[in-house]
Amino acid sequence: MSCLFIAAPWAVSAAGNPGYITTPDTCCIVDRIVEDTVYLNKVGTCNGKPGRAFIQTKLKKVKVVVNGTVWKETDVEGMSVPDLANTLAKADQLAERLAIPKSRNDREMSDLAGTLDSYYHSDEFQLRVLSETERIKTEVFGDKVTGYYADKAKKESKGKLTNSERIYVFVSSAMPLQTIRNYAASVSRLGDPNVTLVMRGFVDGMTKIQPTISFIASVLQRDQSCRPQEGECEMIPTSLAVDPLLFRRYQIDRVPAVVYARGLKAEDAGLSEGDAKNATIADYHTAYGDARLEYLLDQIQRETGSQSLAALLSTPANKN
Repeated sequence: MSCLFIAAPWAVSAAGNPGYITTPDTCCIVDRIVEDTVYLNKVGTCNGKPGRAFIQTKLKKVKVVVNGTVWKETDVEGMSVPDLANTLAKADQLAERLAIPKSRNDREMSDLAGTLDSYYHSDEFQLRVLSETERIKTEVFGDKVTGYYADKAKKESKGKLTNSERIYVFVSSAMPLQTIRNYAASVSRLGDPNVTLVMRGFVDGMTKIQPTISFIASVLQRDQSCRPQEGECEMIPTSLAVDPLLFRRYQIDRVPAVVYARGLKAEDAGLSEGDAKNATIADYHTAYGDARLEYLLDQIQRETGSQSLAALLSTPANKN
């Protein structure tokens, strides 16, 4: 939900918490980390101004060595959301200034790109995407965004649907934002943990995570002017998942779409319910169209005769 913050070009000796250390100059970059010592190298033009370097460590203090010479012991500062936003902004600015020369190996690179594209659309990679989605929602929004798969099978359903029933509301960032927010509000009114919004993938791909963070915030924040990096924002209690396997399993080729599935049995509640190797279903029904969620569910209920759906739609919050 691999780390999607910044792919650092250095080796880290052990996993730890992301953070920053001060450096004697902005031209200093991390070469390696060994136990409690961070080794820096000077690269490019140095201007004599103190800088900061990103590291991952469980320590609160580290020794800093610059080009083989001990500099000093310094504190490790925790990384905040503004730090993340600033780093992403600087990376984008740097990318715009980079001029990549043409390569004589263009054909080989094109073939490799095709191979990577195939891998990107593979089940293996898409399952990794799902894992990163849950991590991002937890780290950025804390407990304000409801988790989707985790521990679902371990608890009795608190809504009208049974543990073997699901309602997936398929949306896309290409849809009007207000339309998606209306669906999020409808899912919240239903108040059932087995109803969720589903997106196919990350906004603008996985190369940049900031657009996805911003999009999730714009969908789930009650107050659109609230900025998560500046303080707490009240969220609509709606489950939202990024799961391309669900799109594939239910053959969703356009959005918005609503799927009602029943008879679901999952081997592992922490894995995608769109993975046929992990979950089986008895049957499902799909409704398309830019209409109120309650209306689409009513059409499915009439077709299936589901008593659970009838009970869900009869709750006081959904009669208006």
